[in-house]
Amino acid sequence: MIDTRIIVEGVSDVETLSKAIQDLALGSEFGVTISSIIPTTNIDIAKRSIVGADIVLIATDADRSGRELADRLFEELKGKEIIIERVKFPKGRDLEHADLFLVSKEIKNSLVRIGLKSLKSIGTLLEKEKSVRSLEKDIFSLKIENDDLKKKTKNFEQTLNGIENEKELINKLEEDIDRLNVEKNEIELESSEIKKELKSKEDRISELEIRYKDLEAKILNIFDLESYWSKVSNDESPTAAEIRKAIGILGLDRVVASDDFIVSPSEESVYRVLKLIKMGRELNKN
Repeated sequence: MIDTRIIVEGVSDVETLSKAIQDLALGSEFGVTISSIIPTTNIDIAKRSIVGADIVLIATDADRSGRELADRLFEELKGKEIIIERVKFPKGRDLEHADLFLVSKEIKNSLVRIGLKSLKSIGTLLEKEKSVRSLEKDIFSLKIENDDLKKKTKNFEQTLNGIENEKELINKLEEDIDRLNVEKNEIELESSEIKKELKSKEDRISELEIRYKDLEAKILNIFDLESYWSKVSNDESPTAAEIRKAIGILGLDRVVASDDFIVSPSEESVYRVLKLIKMGRELNKN
């Protein structure tokens, strides 16, 4: 599970967020667990509270002071190991008085945005992989150069054996070999560390890509009933009971309705339901 923590401004916001997420299946749907909701406006407290987290959501109020606090928290808390994302609420509304449905939806949307941002880091990793390949070529060239120098040294030793005035040249060649060996070892160590970092990042991205695809497939959309009904018929908008009956007839999964909205994974399902209602009404008229 991905450890997720949410920072809010006050204790009342904790209660509001707790209600908004209590019906969200974040674990089964997204592989996410919200381990704590932290009420604070203090940067130091916030820093201590997020230690060990994978994701931090900043859910301050959408008024001016709330946005300014979110900006400060975002700048102070962002780092290499923790993903920071701001939860976006309608401007000018306190979290305490926000619609719980919209709050829960934005929590989901924030997780989707995190998944998309993670995909963007692939380009950086590819650049690092390119650098690793370049280092590997340099190492190979140095090995060839080192082997050549060793051969030259051996030839010089055979040719200049017993000639004292040529010892200085041999010593110089040996120093060059030692220097090249040190440089080679440093390059090999740097290459090894980069490979480890690249492998770790690739594994992390693969994990996030899988979770993002699962999350994207499970997200539901809200469709305005009156707007979509006007595209199908000029009759009076159907009731929630009519819509639920049509959903049952079609056997659609994960489609629910109210008097004003239809919640569905796709627009196609909405039109299927409304067209069935229209056809039933026309048959009843005849």
